[in-house]
Amino acid sequence: MFMALTCGDAAWPQDTDGYAARTAADREKWPLTAGMPANIWACAFWGKPVEVVKGGSRDTLILQNRRDHATPWESGVGLHKALGKGSVYVGVDNGGHYVYGQGSACADQATVGFLSTGRLPDKDLYCTDVTGKQSPRPDRHWAVGTRGEPVSLFHPE
Repeated sequence: MFMALTCGDAAWPQDTDGYAARTAADREKWPLTAGMPANIWACAFWGKPVEVVKGGSRDTLILQNRRDHATPWESGVGLHKALGKGSVYVGVDNGGHYVYGQGSACADQATVGFLSTGRLPDKDLYCTDVTGKQSPRPDRHWAVGTRGEPVSLFHPE
């Protein structure tokens, strides 16, 4: 998912010789990182960036925490405006970068419903039901069960 978000936003240089030259130069300047920040990423082979189209098919669920340290609230709102009726916005009165499984049954139900049926909620949601309890636990990998409930992939209960 990280690569899809990172690589899908903008075009990346595809010149492998250019990456090699920048990596070698960075190794000289900053030996601690050995050129890693300038080295080639999968993004160089990703293809063209995803185009955001207003009025497209209604198939995008946007999950956003009010106090996200990595993605400002305004960014989620801006994406929703850019997509128009093609998206549903689920805002959560919570902090942190992760929304699903972080204590909001409202957000979790919208997420599981979308992932298990492909249907978006009827309208935008602002979830204020955040509890201190996080379920499912973020240190586990989860899938959606046959009845829409979260199911652990690696740690059977």
